[in-house]
Amino acid sequence: MKLSSKTKYGLKACHFLGLNYPDNPVSASTLENYISVSGKYLEKIMRMLSTRGIVTASRGASGGYFLARPPKEITVGEIVRALEDDIELVECVKEDGKCKCCPTSRVWKKLHEGINSLLDDMNLEQVIKGEIR
Repeated sequence: MKLSSKTKYGLKACHFLGLNYPDNPVSASTLENYISVSGKYLEKIMRMLSTRGIVTASRGASGGYFLARPPKEITVGEIVRALEDDIELVECVKEDGKCKCCPTSRVWKKLHEGINSLLDDMNLEQVIKGEIR
């Protein structure tokens, strides 16, 4: 399984927003430069994160992007799932997955649960503080 670049850049953007939380909204241009992406790509990433309630934006002279919640309340899993279409490895791991009788479905379900559990055990504050080992 390979995660998309959206996830790499999205987590990096959230990290930077967390460093500036809660007092300093980050301008789009500052964020573009920090994570080294185009404005259009950044906008797509931030829209996906915004839809899931992870980031928000304000317009105006003192506007910009900022985290919607404290970094401690945002898990790495939330960020990854927002950008990776819920990390569905195979069809049968979905809640409504039809493949319950396949002899390998338990393997995929266990892998899916393990990945999500690991990602949900890490929050953005731990990433910011360098506490992920």
